Amino acid sequence: MQRTFDRELDRLLAGYNGPLLLAVSGGVDSMVMLFLAARSSVKRDIAVAHMNFLLRPGDCDADELLVRETCAAAGIPFFAKKIDTRAYARSKGVSIEMAARELRYGWFSELMSEHGFGRLLVAHNQNDNAETMMLNLLRGTGLRGLCGIREANGAVLRPMLGFSRSQIEEFAARNNIVFREDATNADTAIARNRIRHNVFAEFGKVNPSFLNTFATEAKHFAQAEEILDALFDAKREELCSRDGDAERISIAALAAEPHRDYWMFRLLEPYGFTASQISDALETIAAGSGREFLSATHRLIRDREFFKIYPLDAGAAFRLEVSVFERPAGFDPSKAHSGVLYADADTLKEPLQMRPWRRGDRFVPLGMKGSRLVSDFFTDLKLDLEQKSRARIVYWEDARGEHIAAVAPYRIADSHKITPATRRVAAIKLSF
Repeated sequence: MQRTFDRELDRLLAGYNGPLLLAVSGGVDSMVMLFLAARSSVKRDIAVAHMNFLLRPGDCDADELLVRETCAAAGIPFFAKKIDTRAYARSKGVSIEMAARELRYGWFSELMSEHGFGRLLVAHNQNDNAETMMLNLLRGTGLRGLCGIREANGAVLRPMLGFSRSQIEEFAARNNIVFREDATNADTAIARNRIRHNVFAEFGKVNPSFLNTFATEAKHFAQAEEILDALFDAKREELCSRDGDAERISIAALAAEPHRDYWMFRLLEPYGFTASQISDALETIAAGSGREFLSATHRLIRDREFFKIYPLDAGAAFRLEVSVFERPAGFDPSKAHSGVLYADADTLKEPLQMRPWRRGDRFVPLGMKGSRLVSDFFTDLKLDLEQKSRARIVYWEDARGEHIAAVAPYRIADSHKITPATRRVAAIKLSF
């Protein structure tokens, strides 16, 4: 096992000669990795990082003590950190598992940056890889999820992926490696543990070498994913375009694709949309515009010609910027900068204010003689739902009430237009 580990580590470290940081929990996988790395023929300076998640009173402290004492006995630099994982998970609205992952990798990154560790070794094994593939398949993460755990992901290296858990446990027993067992690993209420203890037991009866089969298939899936990534990059160019901060997917181009379901999944999945939302969005190709879908971070709108993807917080903090200047000779308001509206400053009253538009709002758009509902004005411009929600009424008030000066960022009111008599110009802009 030592020779196999050394060979894999040497391959993964190709071209890198700097120090290594090892993530060691105290479990059998990471304690065996520490044992192998300390004795490896691939000579690198090593240090150990251990995060105490404070999830199991007493046990977590015992885990930390074991790793600390093991490193002290071997003269290996040791870093430890305690963190209230449950409190973090509550504050972020994520699962304990996700919180632990974010916390440990965030801290590992800090250590690496601060102390000059160029690579991080973690002890995922064949069983972890197979469990991850199964969980991803059940969650519907597509081909990428079936690639399993990557042996190298940036600076994160996994030299133990070629070993099964049983191999690791046997090696630990033969070499008297002390480790601690996490009692929660036996809790089959946890999805990963249910797969580990119940599902894999049945898989082993059908194919005793199923872990090797999974590992081989994961490599094939990864190769297929690389090929599809190249095709996807080209397909994105055909299907997508940008409009400000929105990504647009051409409905006509998508409808002509024989594999539109796959391309739509690839386009939307990174924004957090679920498989059912993506399926529902595809059904609107025939149903018409007006539908919208929300992920945790983005808004998808089915407009007339495009699916449009907007970040949710894009319009959360609008600011109204108004600057007044003397009208230059030859000034032409029709050549305005994008998003800037120009008005006759002397027809406005300070202070100008802004608010979201409301049903029933009316104004006389530039170039028109009669008033028009703002909602009808939006329809004329063919604005989508997000563009409508971002529009702001710019107005001033007097004893008679509100007077709309502009519907930003689209049009000023005709009564405030630039004329030959205009002396001062007000530039009105929304920014965020």
